[in-house]
Amino acid sequence: MRCFISLLLFLLKVSVLIIPVSFLGASSCPAEKQEVEVYHPRWSELNEPEEDLPEDKCLITKLDLGRLRFHIARGQQPIHPDDAGFKSSNNMVHVDKVDDAVDDEKAFNWVLTPNFYGRVTSEKFPKTIKYGMKYRGNHDDEEGGIPKEFLDEWWAIDPIEGDIKEIILIIAKGIEGKLDISKSLQEALKKKKQNNEIQDYEILATRHAVMRHNKYVKEGKKVYTFIHIAG
Repeated sequence: MRCFISLLLFLLKVSVLIIPVSFLGASSCPAEKQEVEVYHPRWSELNEPEEDLPEDKCLITKLDLGRLRFHIARGQQPIHPDDAGFKSSNNMVHVDKVDDAVDDEKAFNWVLTPNFYGRVTSEKFPKTIKYGMKYRGNHDDEEGGIPKEFLDEWWAIDPIEGDIKEIILIIAKGIEGKLDISKSLQEALKKKKQNNEIQDYEILATRHAVMRHNKYVKEGKKVYTFIHIAG
């Protein structure tokens, strides 16, 4: 009987020590989870890991409405100096239109080429900005959406000579695909392909467009991608 009582007392002491520790562990879990969510948020459209990215590849890792992250390839330069302000650590470019500090509407539109990256602004895209890249409200308006002049100004930023069959043009027309393409731009793209100036072109909603961008870049193709991160 004495041994049994001693055993009960021992178990009682152990349970008194274990229970508070368990409560402490339970209370710390939400804090840890919250920290992970704050510093590693889920992105609704694309959320790729950013560890061990190839130095020579421009890959898009994160995408959400008004938000974008991509890795700059070695030697890839900003189109104009202000674009370098979006660069964060580890050669990542971070765009967040949710942040009130980013008040430039042009941050919704980005272009990536084999050697450059940057926003669509009047400095390099004067005619595009003049005519505007608006959502086409009336589908009878064949020239609504992205104007033909955009293609010429985009190509002029980074003209590439050599094996033209390796060049892919990708146009991302918004998270919901609302940004239309003018008929004249579509015809210009077809002509570029028919003349063997490019291997192919694709017009997709932004999520699918950035996934195709990553695929072609990994395959070693020369990829030109326009990214619209609004609707």
